[in-house]
Amino acid sequence: MGKQKNERQSMYKEVFISHAREDYLVAEKLYDFLTRKGYSPWLDKKKLKVGANWDYEVKKALKESNFVILLLSSTSVNKRGYVQKEFKYAVEYSESKLIDDIYLIPILLDKCKVPEPLNKFQWIEIDNENIYEEIFDSINTQREKYLNSISQEDIELNDYTSFSIKLDIDLPNKIDYLCDLPFFYNNSHFDSHFVNTFIQQKALGVISGYRKWLNSDDDFLKDREFPFYFEISHSIKNLNKEYLSLTIFYNSFFGGAHPTTSIDTLNIAFNPERTLILSDLIEYDNLHDFVKKCVLEYGTEVQKDTLINFIDYLTEENINFVFNNEFLEIDFTNQIPRVILALGTLEIPMNRIKRR
Repeated sequence: MGKQKNERQSMYKEVFISHAREDYLVAEKLYDFLTRKGYSPWLDKKKLKVGANWDYEVKKALKESNFVILLLSSTSVNKRGYVQKEFKYAVEYSESKLIDDIYLIPILLDKCKVPEPLNKFQWIEIDNENIYEEIFDSINTQREKYLNSISQEDIELNDYTSFSIKLDIDLPNKIDYLCDLPFFYNNSHFDSHFVNTFIQQKALGVISGYRKWLNSDDDFLKDREFPFYFEISHSIKNLNKEYLSLTIFYNSFFGGAHPTTSIDTLNIAFNPERTLILSDLIEYDNLHDFVKKCVLEYGTEVQKDTLINFIDYLTEENINFVFNNEFLEIDFTNQIPRVILALGTLEIPMNRIKRR
C-alpha cells in the first residue's frame, strides 16, 4: 500500500535518472527536458542536500520512482561502484511491474555492451534525432495507463501532460519543429475530451496553413539555407473548477527580415463545457469603447500612446484574452508590429470591471 500511495501522491511523475559521474551532462539535459514537460526527475546533484545520507536518499528515490532512465556507456557498465547497485535495484524493482509496463528506459551513450539483465528492455541510442520525443512518448503512454487504472475522482484538477502534433512535411531544408500543447486526462472535474478537442483544433488550423504553404509550388524555400524553425507552445493562465484560460503561441522563421509570432487564446467554462468570448465574461456596451477605456486607465504611458492606434482592428471574433481571479489580459500580439510586441499585453484588474 505504501508504494501505491506514493505513486498516487506524485500522480506517476517521478523519474529516476541513473548515470555515472562522467555522463552527468547528458543526465542534466534529460533532467531539464523532463522538468519542462511537467515531470519530476530525480538527479543526485539536483536533489541531494548538503549533509544528507546520500545512500538512503538514492535508494528511497529509486524505489519510489515510477520510471527509471539508465544511461549506459562504456564507463557506467564497466565501472565498479554505486552505479552498478542502481542498475541492480532498478532491475529488481521492475520485477514487480506488469509484463507490458514501461518502467526501465535504457539509453546507450556509445557502443557499449548492454548488461545481460537489461537485454529484455528496448533501448534507444543517444544519437537518435528524436530521442527526447520518443522517451517522452514512452513515459506518457505508461503514465496514461497508470491513470486509467485509478478512479477519475483521484485525478487532480491540474494533472495534465504535453501533447505534440506532427508537422508531417518533407522538404529539402530541415525545419526545427517543436509542438507543446496541454493534454488533459479523464477526470471528474471537466470533460477532458471537449477541452482537448478545442485545443488541438486551434493548433491544427495553424499547422494546416503551414502545411498548405510549405507544400505549394512556391520555390521560396528550396534555395535557402537558413535555420528554419516552427514552434508551438502554451501557457495556462487559469485552471480551476469553473474555467480554463490559456494561450497558444506560434513562433516561426522561414527567411525574411524577422521571425513571425502569433497567438490563439482559448477560454472554456465547465459544467457544462462551453467556449467563452469576451462578452460572455465581461459586461460592456461597445467593445472598442471598453478596450479604449482600459488602455487609458490601466496601460503604461507607452501603451497608451501605442495600443490606442490598434483598437479598431479588434472584433468580438478576433480579440485574444485570458483571465484568472486577479486579472484580465487583452493581448494585441496579432494586431501590432513585431517591434512592439513587448507592449502587446494589457493587464486589467478583475475587481475593476463588471463581470457577467
